Amino acid sequence: MEKGASFLFAGISFDKKKFADDFSRFQEKRENDNPENDVSLLENEKAEPEEATVVSVRKRKRKTKASGNLRFNLLIILEKDAVEGFNVFTGSNQSAQTIVVNEENEKEEDGPLKAKKELNRQMERDAIFRKKYSIHVSGTNVPSPLKAFAELSSRYGCESYLLRNLVELGFKEPTPIQRQAIPVLLSDRECFACAPTGSGKTLAFLCPMLMKLKHASKDGIRAVIMCPTRELAVQTTRECKNLAKGTKFRIKLMKKELMRVADLSKFSCDVLISTPLRLRLAIRKKKMDLSRVEYLVLDEADKLFEVGSLLKQIDPVVKACSNPSIIRSLFSATLPDFVEELARSIMHDAVRVIIGRKNTASELIKQKLIFAGSEEGKLLALRQSFAESLNPPVLIFLQSKERAKELYVELAYENIRVGVIHSDLSQTEREDAIDDFRAGKIWVLIATDVIARGMDFKGVNCVINYDFPDSAAAYIHRIGRSGRAGRSGEAISFYAEDDIPFLRNIANVMEASGCEVPSWIKALPKLRGKKHRPRRERISTKPKDETEWEANQKVKLKGKKRHPRRVSISTKSKDETEGEANQKMKLKGKRLHPRRDSISTKPKGETVGEANRKMKPKGKKLRSR
Repeated sequence: MEKGASFLFAGISFDKKKFADDFSRFQEKRENDNPENDVSLLENEKAEPEEATVVSVRKRKRKTKASGNLRFNLLIILEKDAVEGFNVFTGSNQSAQTIVVNEENEKEEDGPLKAKKELNRQMERDAIFRKKYSIHVSGTNVPSPLKAFAELSSRYGCESYLLRNLVELGFKEPTPIQRQAIPVLLSDRECFACAPTGSGKTLAFLCPMLMKLKHASKDGIRAVIMCPTRELAVQTTRECKNLAKGTKFRIKLMKKELMRVADLSKFSCDVLISTPLRLRLAIRKKKMDLSRVEYLVLDEADKLFEVGSLLKQIDPVVKACSNPSIIRSLFSATLPDFVEELARSIMHDAVRVIIGRKNTASELIKQKLIFAGSEEGKLLALRQSFAESLNPPVLIFLQSKERAKELYVELAYENIRVGVIHSDLSQTEREDAIDDFRAGKIWVLIATDVIARGMDFKGVNCVINYDFPDSAAAYIHRIGRSGRAGRSGEAISFYAEDDIPFLRNIANVMEASGCEVPSWIKALPKLRGKKHRPRRERISTKPKDETEWEANQKVKLKGKKRHPRRVSISTKSKDETEGEANQKMKLKGKRLHPRRDSISTKPKGETVGEANRKMKPKGKKLRSR
């Protein structure tokens, strides 16, 4: 084989005589591919010799660097056209002009292309970061999550007072819900978010709200936060004031004193926090104006959107907030499908943020189920657990206020600092019970679901479900009072025979958060859409033959001075009659005039006739009676 043959033929021998014609054709093609012929084609045109030199230099650059520059690509096209014997350029001047034009087009296209590539890289980095913190988002153009609180200043121009207050309150780095929800709201996007209990949802909507309000103003009501309970509203007000420390923001809580004002049409504040009922009454009867509200937050949205009275109370408030540029946001630890549908119906281009798995409990809470059998068994198990290891503070949840009162009566005489909170108490009494529980004056707080949502008790070590929760959502919110802000907690749930059919719903929540569940519970059928509120027996240790009146008297006497009916102090003999005792009482303080026997010497058996005969004087006749 010839020396100039292609390397593809290396190691192969051919019959040169037999394929002579083919070899000659390959040889001619090789000669036509010579770059010198291409240069000669350019030289034949009326071009300057310097341009031919530039072309040869550019060829050498193309061979060494192998870059994707458009100028080199044009030269390659030129070579290919020369091989085929057709010149695409009429002259060297026209070729130079074409190259310059293509260079300009490349520069124009380079800016948008680089921006698009950088955007794609940023989206990849955001996806990796969200996966690290189990952040799931859905929506268009979702803003990048926060890496640290310092980005609030660099990316959004946060005021120094807010960063200072965050440090004073002990917030070192954002939680997952704060990393994503804060940028969404600061980008003027509406948001509905679901995150586990104790994950910092309150700060996630308070921080961007204060940043957007910027400074205090007297131009009507600018932001509204609605909470399902008074206790949660009070807590949110306190947190908002702590975060706005050092500013002139007017943060108001809707109280009874404010409701006594005859006309609220000119009332103004920066942030108004209220329960739905009071706010609806203020709109309807007191003519409160919410048309300038810029931010509307629904905390514990799934409770507010429950079909019933709360939903009826929410609807007029949402309609009253008629500002076209309003930003709405919903936050909760549980987000059912029907709440999402309602949220999308009132929101525009909203971003959905889910932390971890939807509708699950915190993995920091150790959960377990205990079979008590009956109401007597529950009380016995509770006392036994307190006797073995009482690690206060402890929260005990029951399904009704009547049962909460009964359990409080049973535990009041134990050597335990116990308190109770329910809807029958006044607002002052409820606040005092919560404050005492936070201060450590109360070790065990007996409660209903009135404080099961949103209340932040940072140090609760154990939550006891004395009465089995009526739904999985109620279970998640109850046990979420422990295991907050990165701390560990414990949740114990008592169940009786009537509760067994509903164990599967709670077991699914436990399994999703990493707790062990017996296999026989997993085999139970799952009951969908049913709430479990059975009629339970009274919580009492009184004997069965004790009358209802006696039991009520015990409840009434609680907290009062005891005046028992005692045995009379007396020295009279047991066989003394009542009449004799009364006679003794009458004679007290009077002269004693006893009834004495007649003075007589006659024998007791002597008759009246015999006595007369003895008394008859001698010689006279004694008249008989």
